[in-house]
Amino acid sequence: MFIIDIIVFFIILGIVILVHEFGHFVAAKKSGVIVHEFGIGFPPKIWKKKKGETEYFIGAIPFGGMCAIDGEESEDNNSTYDRTNVWQKLWICGGGILMNIIFASFLFYFLIGFSGFNFQQGMMFSDYEFPFGNQADYPSITYIEEGSPLYGSDFELGDYVVAINGNKIEGVDNFVSVVAENKGSEIILSTGLGKEIAVTPRIDYPDTEGPLGVGLRELAIVSYESLIEKVFVGFIHSYNIIDYSFSTIGDVFSYAFKNNSPEVIGQSLAGPIGIYAITKVTLTQGLYAMINLIAILSIAVGITNLLPIPAMDGAKIIFTLLEKINKNIFSKKLQVKIESVGFIFLILLAIVLIFKDFFQFKDIIFK
Repeated sequence: MFIIDIIVFFIILGIVILVHEFGHFVAAKKSGVIVHEFGIGFPPKIWKKKKGETEYFIGAIPFGGMCAIDGEESEDNNSTYDRTNVWQKLWICGGGILMNIIFASFLFYFLIGFSGFNFQQGMMFSDYEFPFGNQADYPSITYIEEGSPLYGSDFELGDYVVAINGNKIEGVDNFVSVVAENKGSEIILSTGLGKEIAVTPRIDYPDTEGPLGVGLRELAIVSYESLIEKVFVGFIHSYNIIDYSFSTIGDVFSYAFKNNSPEVIGQSLAGPIGIYAITKVTLTQGLYAMINLIAILSIAVGITNLLPIPAMDGAKIIFTLLEKINKNIFSKKLQVKIESVGFIFLILLAIVLIFKDFFQFKDIIFK
């Protein structure tokens, strides 16, 4: 099983990275810029083939990809890249991000369409609302304490509560409030899977558990109902996911600063080991979950590259605009120096994330 997990992990990572680099490749070719190398992985090269001006290859180190565009990473001001206009440079820099989003949108067309134009999203912060679609929030039960009232019942982990005693429940806070009001009295939980489960919240319970002794998470269920939403569902859903991702990033940093908890930021980041752990868990959930993971990772790669970190696409886009404003100050030489520092930072960050993910996900990795 370990070998299968590894193979699937490399395939998924390879697909997402190949899509990103292909976006840069297409933009460069359409702009008349030479591409010296295009491949997945990093050297040493285990396969290569020269066609025209481009060498295509597969690298032995699978955590990345390469699209070596003439002059983009050098101080040469006479390269085919530097002879393009600012709009072409922006397209080349952002082509990978754009291709990741297009690819994810294509997958979402099938996933959301075959799911009745509905999707579920576990919420990190409960006050978020998706820009498109009709959203309803419910409490999802993520674990049940041994010996608690729900332990041993037919309740399935991951299921969510839509009503108590026939009254609709809207989110975790509403659920907690209603349960607290009915301590010592039997209540009927109506779940998203169509079950009716009788349970009596405890009057006396450990301080760390609560009346039902369950773990709760906000679950948003969004329905795309209008004709326009259904026609453009792939791109609309991608926009929803992107908006949610940026909102969550902002909330994580805000929470960390307000509560002086920088470890929250670290726990929210994932490197190759973290992605492997997520892939391993997703493998047990079927083909739909795997395709959805590929789409989400594609958007994640696009969003990450959009961040204004030196050596990332977002920084290249900003520098291209600054270079247009004042080429003497924001010179190609300065850009190369900044990106060299940024590349070292990214390598160090990757090493830190590998160690962090190993300890954070070790129970999943070695399961």
